[in-house]
Amino acid sequence: MKRLQTERLVLRPYTETDFNAFSKMHSDPVLKANTHAKPMNRLQARNLFEGYNEAFSKDGFGMWNVRRRDDDQYAGECGLWYRTELEGYSLRYILQKAQWNQGFSIEAVRAVLADSFTQHGLECVHAIAMHHNNRSVRVLERVGFKQVSDDFRNVLGFNRYKLTNKEWCAGYALPPARGVS
Repeated sequence: MKRLQTERLVLRPYTETDFNAFSKMHSDPVLKANTHAKPMNRLQARNLFEGYNEAFSKDGFGMWNVRRRDDDQYAGECGLWYRTELEGYSLRYILQKAQWNQGFSIEAVRAVLADSFTQHGLECVHAIAMHHNNRSVRVLERVGFKQVSDDFRNVLGFNRYKLTNKEWCAGYALPPARGVS
């Protein structure tokens, strides 16, 4: 199974045994409030989970299950999701509340971007963050994303970002993921 590793995290594709934790995370109203999405019931979570797995099977990358290396605890997810509105891949990430304020988001984001740009040759990656989600905005800016718009789908309140492979390689690629296995 393909995996990305960082100093403190392992990112791997989702498996069926991950579904209960996945469903629980996607039903959390606090976490979903930062994504402008509503909490999901199990059927909705199942559809998203299957979509993640199908995309990963098709593309060889996608949304990763983020786990702590020290205890294999489910920390959240991070990866790329194809958005037809952007005609490209968009970075998505969400961490369990217990994992906040430990630097895991930026660590996972860097691993995903390194894999996306170096292993898969993507030319650019998009990202969207609610304007009030300061933690997410800081993560995106720290890894080199530049804001290109203050709306998405003609809805104000979103910051839309873009990062090119060239920008990543010019200054934001460090520290890289420890490796891909």
